[in-house]
Amino acid sequence: MNSHTRKTLDAITGHPAPRDLEWTKFVTLWEDLADEVEQESGDRLAVKMNGHREVFHRPHDGRVSIGDIEHARQLLRDTPELKGSGSLFAVAMDAEKARILHFDLGTTGVSDTEHDVRNHDSAARHLRTVERHTGHDDHQVYLRYFDDLAVALLEEIGTESFVVLGHGTGTSDVAEDFVLRLRETDHALADRVAGVGVVDLSAANDAALEAAAQKILAGAK
Repeated sequence: MNSHTRKTLDAITGHPAPRDLEWTKFVTLWEDLADEVEQESGDRLAVKMNGHREVFHRPHDGRVSIGDIEHARQLLRDTPELKGSGSLFAVAMDAEKARILHFDLGTTGVSDTEHDVRNHDSAARHLRTVERHTGHDDHQVYLRYFDDLAVALLEEIGTESFVVLGHGTGTSDVAEDFVLRLRETDHALADRVAGVGVVDLSAANDAALEAAAQKILAGAK
């Protein structure tokens, strides 16, 4: 499987379902993976794979329909060697540091790449205390942290979605605040948040973070 096919496969099996997948890339995927591909009359594409047959319909706008994406996912799920393929992005963050993790679900064990964005202003973790007692506008410290993280995250994940893992709930939940910042600014990442969850970051290794992220994705379906 070449890198272009892998990218298309990851898009189809990722979350949320892609709404702008080009038909030509969709056809190329099946030509690379399927046992048999046949162009039928009426812009129909018949695909046979691992004993299963599915018919897809060429869209007028050149983008694969959500219905056909779901049918493609089912066909791929019915193919044993492709189960567990794809990738998963997650952000594990507290008041000082955010880790951008990319998990390759097609490997045995945990395979990830990591990019760190640090909040270099130590006062940020005391934000609410500082605001209440001094009245200083330390809120801007967090906003800079969130905005720096958003820039790095966009560079890392491209068009993929991601899960955010935070350390707490309520007023201490930096993860929820980060997602709120994305939505308030109508950031390009705002619609790609697949879910938000809580993890004990001090004790969680990468395998635990991956498991938590997958659990959040499963609950969001």
